[in-house]
Amino acid sequence: MIVMKLRRFPRIPTFMLGITVVGAAALMPAAGASAPAAKQDCRATPRAIRSVVYDSIDGVDPNLLSLDLYLPETGKGCAPVPLVVGVHGGGWRKGDKRGFTGDKAKLFNSHGWAFANVNYRLSDPATTPVVHYPTHNQDVANAVGFLVDHAKEYGLAPDRVGILGHSAGAGIVAAVATDEQFLEKAGFGLDTLRCAFPDDTEGFDVAARIAGGGLAARLYTFVFGADPAVWRDASPINHVERGKDIPPMLLTQRGEPSRVAQLQSFADKLRGAGVDVQVIDATGYSHMDVNELIGSTTDTVMTKAVTAFFDRCFTKGAS
Repeated sequence: MIVMKLRRFPRIPTFMLGITVVGAAALMPAAGASAPAAKQDCRATPRAIRSVVYDSIDGVDPNLLSLDLYLPETGKGCAPVPLVVGVHGGGWRKGDKRGFTGDKAKLFNSHGWAFANVNYRLSDPATTPVVHYPTHNQDVANAVGFLVDHAKEYGLAPDRVGILGHSAGAGIVAAVATDEQFLEKAGFGLDTLRCAFPDDTEGFDVAARIAGGGLAARLYTFVFGADPAVWRDASPINHVERGKDIPPMLLTQRGEPSRVAQLQSFADKLRGAGVDVQVIDATGYSHMDVNELIGSTTDTVMTKAVTAFFDRCFTKGAS
């Protein structure tokens, strides 16, 4: 793990970025030597760059502020590639990017897209102080900002960025894609995201989920606190407005009636604001299936819909 002290502005020169490269030698300038001019990295085979630290905060485990970047074979003339940013689930309390990759990197790379798998600070009861909303959302927005800031170094197309997340990660994605405060604090706007796929969450309406009671309500109260005003502010459905550059959304419909009802309410609110919305009917799939089967050769529901969504996302308006 290589830790970097980053500031959002000005942009940090390429030679100060720390990365661990899998399958390629990492060339570092000798002490006192001037770094060579940055060159675009053009490869004939996919490769992974792991444990890139996108932010540095005193007292925080660098792994929680890191990402893995899976880059595809680059095309003719080293053309920049689209990027899908992935956000793992785990109830905001646990989980890691390593367990979220699955077949996604291979799938997206096969379409010529990069895949960045992001970690963020967790609401772990064993840590002091305990992390609560909105830290998770801001960390993910900062990771997106870092990747856009450093798109040239990694051969990414900064104007073709999509984002997906599962479960709690889907709640984070929905918030970052509808509530402009997070990307704005990272130095960008909602129009940074070309499209978003929050995959199977009940985090669209935090207040409604807590009102529903049960064990899940206890989890949400732990993560989002006890103030109903905060619950309302943390609910992506309350930030959907026309003219805000909210990106097109792909949603997954499955589960018990209350889950389906919340998804339908979010989809209706998006459509009412003029946002393009597509819904995958994943009836019969479990909460884990809709994530883990993306990219699987046995999947007949998720993979085709997900790749078609991002393909439209990245080709629409492309020069």
